[in-house]
Amino acid sequence: MHLVLLVGAVLLLISGIFLQMWSVRPARIGAQYALQLPAVLLYALGAAMLLFVSFPDSVSEGRAVGFTLGGAAGFVGFFMICAFAWLSKTRNLDMLEKKMGELEKENRSLSRKVSTRNDQTTHETPLRHERVLYQLNEMKRRGIGFITGDLISVTGVDVWVNSENTRMEMSRVTEPTISATVRFLGAQKDQYGEVVADVIADQLASLMADKARVAAGQVLVTTPGSIADSHDVKRLLHVAAVEGEPGQGYRPVQSIENCVRSVLSEIDRLNHNGEKLRSVVFPLLGTGGGNSDFPYTAQVMVTACVDYLLNHRGSELHTIYLLAHTGAHVVACEEALEADSRLARR
Repeated sequence: MHLVLLVGAVLLLISGIFLQMWSVRPARIGAQYALQLPAVLLYALGAAMLLFVSFPDSVSEGRAVGFTLGGAAGFVGFFMICAFAWLSKTRNLDMLEKKMGELEKENRSLSRKVSTRNDQTTHETPLRHERVLYQLNEMKRRGIGFITGDLISVTGVDVWVNSENTRMEMSRVTEPTISATVRFLGAQKDQYGEVVADVIADQLASLMADKARVAAGQVLVTTPGSIADSHDVKRLLHVAAVEGEPGQGYRPVQSIENCVRSVLSEIDRLNHNGEKLRSVVFPLLGTGGGNSDFPYTAQVMVTACVDYLLNHRGSELHTIYLLAHTGAHVVACEEALEADSRLARR
């Protein structure tokens, strides 16, 4: 009997320790103090059982709410009274902690906005490479975040997404676009850096051989060309996210969320066929060519990504990044991620 009590006491104490460690995680902000109550009760019961096993003849007596408690029950009762007295004060503490967390997030967002407005070159100057990830509350191993800096600095992400027009006509390699970057990096070059084989553009042209355009949101898949070796990329997915008219230039397609879903569905299809694509990076679709509605685009894309992962829980894709090329992109991505209550920052 004593051995059973001893094992039970140890398990209760270990449970209390793990509960307390779990309760102090950032995701528990707003309920951390209240969660101390069950932890204290586990400690109390475990300690009482240890006391009973170690000193079976010990006596602890006291009165609580009209009852007389003795022995181990008195010990537990004492701790329960203390715990409930603490709980009566936790509501205000938890509310204060939650409010402080919200203010800290707001302060970070405002600081980034001020920095972006003060830097007149922020839309032109890429940032240093950094990765920020948020996890889904319901699926801890799935993450959505953003990568700062230029696409050329991104390595080790299985899939790159290229925001292309409905004609799948890539930008010239000298243009400051994602399409141009992908085209140049994927090409075969001679010892002087000159393109000798336009690998990605040629593959797209071959896929488009019998058609003039594709529907908005359509996804075409190519190999990564030279990017496979230089950046450890396994696939390029080209999504028709903009459409153009003569004399009017390009504009985003009406449904950016459909573009996101199409890309993620295509990745799942490729995985189903035996590929191992676990991560993907998106540019902010359709925001080139002078379109600066970054906050709206980021919010739409984050929502679409979260919806997709929650609706496709068997997906083998576990990490989705947005590319935040400038300070304005970072502000938009961070605000969109912070605003989605289904996510928590890692």
